[in-house]
Amino acid sequence: MTEEFEFVTNVWRCGPPPATGQRQRYPSRFWNCFRREYPIGDKKILHMFSGSMRWGDTTDIRPESGAKIVAPYEELPIPDNTYDYVVADPAYNSIFAEEWKTDLPVPKRILREGVRVAKPGGIVAILHVIVMAEYKSIPAKMIAIHGILCGPNNAGRWLNVFRKRGDGGYQRKPKLGDVFG
Repeated sequence: MTEEFEFVTNVWRCGPPPATGQRQRYPSRFWNCFRREYPIGDKKILHMFSGSMRWGDTTDIRPESGAKIVAPYEELPIPDNTYDYVVADPAYNSIFAEEWKTDLPVPKRILREGVRVAKPGGIVAILHVIVMAEYKSIPAKMIAIHGILCGPNNAGRWLNVFRKRGDGGYQRKPKLGDVFG
C-alpha cells in the first residue's frame, strides 16, 4: 500500500478462527494480510474486543478475556490521541450478546471511540459483517474496505479502514481509573 493510503478494495482469503481458546477471534491469516497492507512495525496498536491478543494493548468488557484494559468499549480509560492503529473485532451476533450478558456493540460508537484514542493520521480498522459509512460527526475518512473470506464456506466479513483527520476535533475528559503511559 502506498504511504498516502489511497482508497483500496481487495479480498483477503483467511481461514477460520483458531479452534481452541477464546471464542470470537480474528480469522487465521488475518494478521499476515493486515501487516502486508499496513506495515505496523514498532507502532503503538490497540485491539478492541480482543483480550486474547498476545501483542499490543487489549480491551474487552469481559475480565476472563485476559484484556489489559477491562472497560466498556464506549468509554475506554485511555487518553485521547494515544495509538497509531486501533483494530476492533466486535461481536456482531446475538448469540455472543446473550452469552456475555451485554448488548451488541454499535459500529458508529466503536468508530467514535477508536478515532478518539487514535493519533491524528492514525488508522482505525473495524472487522464486521457490514460495510460501514463515514459519519460527519466523526473526524475520520474511510480509506479502504477489505473483503475477508473465512471459514470452510468462505463466509464474508468486511474490514472497514478509516484514517483519523487532524486532531479529532473532540476529546473526552479523563476519568478516575484512566490508563496512562
